[in-house]
Amino acid sequence: MLASFLWREINKNANTNTENSRRVIQMFTVKETKKTKQIELWKDGKAVQKACRDCGRVKLIEDFTRKMEGNYRVECKVCFNVKQREYLEQNRDKRAVERQNYRARILGMPDNFTEEDLQELKRFSNGRCLISGKKVENLEIDHFQALSKRFFGSTKGNIILISREVNQRKGTMSIFEFIESKRSEGLIDKKQLSRTFKYLASANGLSVPQYIQLLKDAEKLAHNARELLR
Repeated sequence: MLASFLWREINKNANTNTENSRRVIQMFTVKETKKTKQIELWKDGKAVQKACRDCGRVKLIEDFTRKMEGNYRVECKVCFNVKQREYLEQNRDKRAVERQNYRARILGMPDNFTEEDLQELKRFSNGRCLISGKKVENLEIDHFQALSKRFFGSTKGNIILISREVNQRKGTMSIFEFIESKRSEGLIDKKQLSRTFKYLASANGLSVPQYIQLLKDAEKLAHNARELLR
């Protein structure tokens, strides 16, 4: 049965006639893996070809990634890469949230941002940068008050979506520093920023004036802390 399967595969892939295919099979020892029941062709005491579990094609052993324990992956490199891309795409938001929470956690700051929070934030932004108001295809996650200030962390009330241009120009500046900086020229939409302040204030259970005051107090504390460490 195994030889029959290999004969069909080799004949199909190599575009050879029946007799040549039979000669190819006779050159190898045909084995079946215990756990995954995959076909392998062995020669001189080692595997030289293998059937991919996903696409079913018999390929050279070099077309399979070798794991640290010495055996080969069940899927060929092509199929594995396809699965990896699909996994990353399907889990993009999950990984983004985990990354932001980790960044806050290692600094000893709040780290309770969730995937649900991110989905809500996406609906709120509607594809627009939450500082410039510009419609952007790929928005980036940013902390409204930078983690370097060591106050708010990664929470629903401190994470926003902004364009790469705004993210690069703003850096670790506070929103107030950024507004007053020349780096913000052409990147501040007052109407959009007002909506963003309202959203974040609500997420923190505060009114807009209370939230703004909290941000300013946090900035002052961060400044005093830097001065003490000099």
